[in-house]
Amino acid sequence: MFSLSFLSQLPLSLIRFYVPIYAIKIGATGLILGLMGFSYGAVYIFTAYTLGKKSEKIGYIRSLGIGLFSYAIVVLLYALIKLFPIFILLRAFEALAMGFVWPSLEALTKFFDNRKTSTAIYTIGWSIASSVAPFLGSSFAYVFTLPFLIASAISFIGGFLSLGFKPIKYEEEKISSKINLGKDIVFPIFIYGFSVSIIYAFYSAFATTEFGIIGSGIIMSVSSIFIILAFITAPFFKGDPKFEITFGIGLQVLYIVLFISRNFLLQMLSLSLIFYGTGILYFYVLYKIMLTESKGLGLRTGLFESSIGAGYTIGPLIGGIVSFFGLKYVWLVTFISAIAFLIFWLTINHHL
Repeated sequence: MFSLSFLSQLPLSLIRFYVPIYAIKIGATGLILGLMGFSYGAVYIFTAYTLGKKSEKIGYIRSLGIGLFSYAIVVLLYALIKLFPIFILLRAFEALAMGFVWPSLEALTKFFDNRKTSTAIYTIGWSIASSVAPFLGSSFAYVFTLPFLIASAISFIGGFLSLGFKPIKYEEEKISSKINLGKDIVFPIFIYGFSVSIIYAFYSAFATTEFGIIGSGIIMSVSSIFIILAFITAPFFKGDPKFEITFGIGLQVLYIVLFISRNFLLQMLSLSLIFYGTGILYFYVLYKIMLTESKGLGLRTGLFESSIGAGYTIGPLIGGIVSFFGLKYVWLVTFISAIAFLIFWLTINHHL
């Protein structure tokens, strides 16, 4: 599970980091970056839910393989087509391929005896990949198309590895936790998608203008380590997951630091804590899904991923519009959104 999670996330994170930089190099604007993120999210909303639901019939392992092989082909197109308007379409094709991957991977996480451990292994795998990818992207950025070739090769490897994956069998629990689809899945994981999509759509380009390509890569890699720390520490938290989710949402208000400060260390620390909060959000929403029954699991993991896709749609679109005033104002709007999300979450969970 760790290796599949790692190999699925590494090419995706590498492309997320490098494509904005690559697009800016060949003449794209902040609006184009926003539209690229929007196209990914808009398509992912529907594909993740639809393909997640169908993955129960297709087979989770087969669905995973289809997605990884498809993603490898899409990524190669970036290296062949150097027209940044086409990147908007390519991001949509990325979303289609990933619609096969993530709902299936998350569903497979359930089929182990210890749900909390398997969820941690899965999340740690992709979070490590998220941490490594920006460093790789910044290291190979001077060789124009090399990051695309590397990402494609890794995705092919993941596809071949998935063909031989066999989850451990377990006995279904007689009593399964109930879950409120809107409050327990859709809203909190939407916040996750909204937050990380804005970071992935704009931060590498924004930080490159402030600290250079290497500086941007260092900040993204170090801060991504805090997603790993979130997944390592989350299983040790005790009590009602709503408290942990509230904590994760609360850390998003640190976007205000990205707006008011141009200090390298403060930017890195703030982004690290923001990422830590998103990691807590992701873990506990997914863990609650893993406690439910197997019937309809693909639908719930598909809804989980579609809600992320909704965040990926709205976040970059808003950021792209705001970027007309400058990329720094993206972080002000994100801070205001974080405050609004926190107030709404506390309102619908007033008994916390």
